[in-house]
Amino acid sequence: MTTNKPFTLPGFPSHWTIGLQLFVLLLIVAVVGAGAYFGYPYLQQASQAAKAGETLRVGMNNFSGFAPGIWINNGVKADSESRMSKEFGVKLEVVVQDDMNKLISGLKSGDLDAIFTTTDISPISMDESGDLARMGVQQFLKIDDSRGADVFIVDRSIQSVQQLKGKKIAVALGFPSNTLLHATLEAGGLTEKDVQIVAFPDPVAAKNAYISDNADATVVWSPDDIACLEARPSKVLTSTEKMPNIIMDGFVARKDVLEKKKALFINFSKAWLTANAEMADPTKLAAAAQVYKVAFEVSDPVKDIIEGMKKVHFATYGDNINFFGLSTDYTGITGLSLYNKMARVYKNGYGNDIKNIVPWNLASNASIVQAITDLTGDIHQAEKQIEFAPVASVAVEEAKPALATKSVSVNFGVNSALLSEEERDKIRREVGATALELAGFRVRIEGNTDSTGNRNLNIALSRKRAQAVADYLVKEYGFSTNRFIVVGNGPDKPVAANDTELGRAQNRRTDFEFIQ
Repeated sequence: MTTNKPFTLPGFPSHWTIGLQLFVLLLIVAVVGAGAYFGYPYLQQASQAAKAGETLRVGMNNFSGFAPGIWINNGVKADSESRMSKEFGVKLEVVVQDDMNKLISGLKSGDLDAIFTTTDISPISMDESGDLARMGVQQFLKIDDSRGADVFIVDRSIQSVQQLKGKKIAVALGFPSNTLLHATLEAGGLTEKDVQIVAFPDPVAAKNAYISDNADATVVWSPDDIACLEARPSKVLTSTEKMPNIIMDGFVARKDVLEKKKALFINFSKAWLTANAEMADPTKLAAAAQVYKVAFEVSDPVKDIIEGMKKVHFATYGDNINFFGLSTDYTGITGLSLYNKMARVYKNGYGNDIKNIVPWNLASNASIVQAITDLTGDIHQAEKQIEFAPVASVAVEEAKPALATKSVSVNFGVNSALLSEEERDKIRREVGATALELAGFRVRIEGNTDSTGNRNLNIALSRKRAQAVADYLVKEYGFSTNRFIVVGNGPDKPVAANDTELGRAQNRRTDFEFIQ
């Protein structure tokens, strides 16, 4: 007699009931289906990068800050043997063009997928009625910061920002050095209306005006600073070496192109940030300078290109996380804070009359950087705050002349050195941003009182109060403790007579002085 075996689905244990087998089969089908449904868009994006003949065409001007990306691409042409192609799957073609209008036209026509930008001056071209705004252009990557490449040159007789008042300043409006000019004036409590802006169409013309003694000061791009310093008795007032986070470069693309070619842009950004991180190696820096010289047909010797590259900080992956506001711990200058500030500055200032500037959330796209998850290790970490060595002599630092001074009325309780929340807000509002911008300068904090009470007690109390302010800035922004010189003047440096309540109130102040 034969016994009929129970029906078993292929691949399932024979001792399972048919009901259990069907349930497991349906569960497998559901999981696979969900994976296919939700994973398809990502698979589709990834497949775009592998399409035969597909490239990214990126427009750049002649600037050595692009050297790392050109190096990893083996030049400006798509090269299947380059690391850009082999390691990152990107066929990159670089279009070298110094005419920004032509680059914008290329972006508009679709001939270019991306072009370079300078974040701090981008608000000038981001009026809602302009071509870039109507195209939906967004910054998706930060590639560098100026670190000494932009220089504020003044006649040697000018010792401080306040002494610029009424002076002629030669400047090419609409260029990055404009940002250095504004930040310097602002640090000393001045605006463009306090000086005589002598406008020129380009930085070379501004340099020549200063050299020919037709201006008291100028903001220039290195190495034009050398010519200015050699032409007449001059000095460097400020530069982006000491104001290192105010001029930033990056790339922008149309939002629709970013979405269509997202996988390519992710890999392109990853490649560029990898090249940037490797510039910490002097051998690779020199190799990048050589590739850039040949690719961009630069006449300068390689050693000069290297010196130019050393005046740039090449942004890392970590720097981009901070720039796009993707870190909750970062207290420095972000793309949002820089863009918004300069939008306010340029809306009606420095020869502009801009009506409606596109907000940062529409002018930026953090999703490209956000999608990068495998750039790890020390070389990809964000840059830290500048470290200051302990001062050699407190007396010398206390006596140094100040580049710029900001006086703030920081109020304390009677005989108290405790900061209230209201006073912390005031310090953040009136001092914090300036301290971030002038990150390479020491800060001398001088506490002052009126003449009421015992002088020695007032001196001790004013020093405690100045120290409380310094401690708060260190805690709030992560500044080096050695950056601050704390002085208690008590009643010894009045700015008004102490025989009226108004005068005494003016004398109860905290001076923030930025010194070399």
